Amino acid sequence: MKITLAPTERSSVELLFKTLDSNIQKADRYNAILDKKTPVNVQKGALPIREIDPAPYLKDSYGLVVKPEAYKEKGWSLFYDAYEPHEGFVYDELDINPKTYEETTRFGYFTSRFPFLALAQDGKTWMSVTPHEINTMESQIAEAKGKVITFGLGLGYYAYRVLEKKDVSSITVIERDPTLIAFFKNRLLPFFPRKNDFRIIEEDAFHYASGMAKENYDYAFVDLWHLPEDGLPMYIRMRGLEKKSPKTHYAYWVEPSLLSLLRRAVLILLQEEMAGSTDEDYDYAANGSDALINSLHKLLKKTELHNAQDVSMLISDESLKKIALRLA
Repeated sequence: MKITLAPTERSSVELLFKTLDSNIQKADRYNAILDKKTPVNVQKGALPIREIDPAPYLKDSYGLVVKPEAYKEKGWSLFYDAYEPHEGFVYDELDINPKTYEETTRFGYFTSRFPFLALAQDGKTWMSVTPHEINTMESQIAEAKGKVITFGLGLGYYAYRVLEKKDVSSITVIERDPTLIAFFKNRLLPFFPRKNDFRIIEEDAFHYASGMAKENYDYAFVDLWHLPEDGLPMYIRMRGLEKKSPKTHYAYWVEPSLLSLLRRAVLILLQEEMAGSTDEDYDYAANGSDALINSLHKLLKKTELHNAQDVSMLISDESLKKIALRLA
């Protein structure tokens, strides 16, 4: 990047670096609580943690109707898990201040036991009907209309909720795992409404997306990842395929979190370049994070940053979405 910042402007940008460090430190503290399942009532410090009312989630239509028996088959397991009283969990998408880019993790707990349905493969949970899943799909369910496609099957929560809508004519699910498809059809599909308007195609998501324009889908929801960390490369790749279906509106699960990871990478690159790094420093990648920063270095090489406003615009959501398209 071509960086020409006056001293006062550099100070403003350095505040963004401090916010970056703070965001990472807070995320690490929340992750430590999640990993150890430490009851939040014994936590020390000023982390924002709130009590959550379970009533809205207990009324979720999917949870009220879809009640399969626990089952295991070929590495996949359908089971009932629970949040114990005062067990901390992330209940919604990141809250990001659009001016300072400070991130607030929406972290909470129930005071009573909260059971939920979950799906795992080889011990790794892929989906669970928890407040986080419910909240982070709410807007994409509300937006969906017409002929809908979703990439990734899981428990079929998104497909079920979309089929409840009168302005949705049909939904197609793209899933590449034949065992999961059979598992789903036998154990979960019997609970679904409008089965004639629901279909599953066994196919790789990216291969299908590259040639789906002829299907004329109105709305596409992409939910292929377990966490934002493994999802960012897939998000970037799928953004690159959007142009092949220009009439389809694309939406992505936990997109604010995906963009926050991309923002962190851009800020790390900026910090390095302001400290004097050169092209030679971006020739080697020890891991995926390094590879992303190296790609950003090449992509943004001609970007001119004259003041803090330029930097703020560079790391805005709209700018990051365009960067993801260019990275694809």
